[in-house]
Amino acid sequence: MPLSVAPGTIQSPSRGILTTTTWGARLALLALITLLAAGLSLADGKKHKLSKDLDAVKGGHNGATVDVIIQFNQTPTDAHHQKVQNKGGALKTKLDVIKGAHYSVPAGSLEDLEKDPDIAYISPNRSLSGTATPTLDYTPESVNAPTAWKQWGLNGTGIGVAVIDSGVTAVGDLYWWNPSNQTYGSRVVYSQNFVPGTTDTSDLYGHGTHVAGIIAGAGWFSTGSNFTHTFKGIAPNANIINLRVLDQNGAGTDSSVIAAIQTAISLKSTYNIRVINLSLG
Repeated sequence: MPLSVAPGTIQSPSRGILTTTTWGARLALLALITLLAAGLSLADGKKHKLSKDLDAVKGGHNGATVDVIIQFNQTPTDAHHQKVQNKGGALKTKLDVIKGAHYSVPAGSLEDLEKDPDIAYISPNRSLSGTATPTLDYTPESVNAPTAWKQWGLNGTGIGVAVIDSGVTAVGDLYWWNPSNQTYGSRVVYSQNFVPGTTDTSDLYGHGTHVAGIIAGAGWFSTGSNFTHTFKGIAPNANIINLRVLDQNGAGTDSSVIAAIQTAISLKSTYNIRVINLSLG
C-alpha cells in the first residue's frame, strides 16, 4: 500500500505554526506497528512471538537459514545480539529505531529464540516493491498547489523530502537555476544506497526518479513556446534526499526500508527533512 508520511512542523500562511510533531518517534511507531500487525496473536494466554509465516519453518533441522527481523523489549545491546549469534544467527543490520535488528538465523533456532524473554517479536525480512505512480499531468492542480505557489510562495524552498525508493537520478527538472548569474545545481542533496551488493544510488528501475519528479520537479523541460503545459511537482523548489532501497527490478526488503527510515530521521536536522515518501507495497 502506498504510504506517504509528512510529519514535522506544519505551517499556515495565515496562522503561522500550527503543530509540531515528534516525527521520529511516530515513524518508529509506524514501522513497529507494520511489523507487529502482520501476525501478532495470543495463544494459551501468552503472546505469540513468531509471525504466522515463520510457524511453517520453525523447528527445521536441515541446516536451512531464514532472514528475519527480531524486535526486542528494549533497544538491543551487544549482549542481545550475542544471544542471537549464540543460536547460530548472524547480525546484518541494526534497526534501533524499532528496537530490533536484521539477522540471518537457522530455522531450527526459531523456537528457542521465541522463548527468550527479551524478544518481543520475530518476523521474516519480507520482500516489497514500488507501487504504481500517478501521471504528472495535473497532480499539482488536483491539490491546488499552484495557489500555494502564487499566493503564499510555498514552493518547498529550504525543505528536504526523503524519497525511499529505487534511487533518484538527478535529471534536469531536479536542478535549481539562478537566471541572474546563470548558476545551477542539483537539488538531490544527499544519496545513500541500502540495496545489498552495490553502492550505486542511481535509479536503475525508473520508479524513484518519477516519484521525485511528482514531489519536486521544476518543470524546466516543459516550459516555453513549444509546450502547451508545464509539468511541475508539488513542491518544485524542495530538496531531495535519495535513499535507495529497491534494486534494478524494483525489489527490496523490510529491513532496508527500516534502515532508510532510520537514516532519514538521523539526517532530519542536517537537511531540514519534513517529509518521508514511501511509495512501496
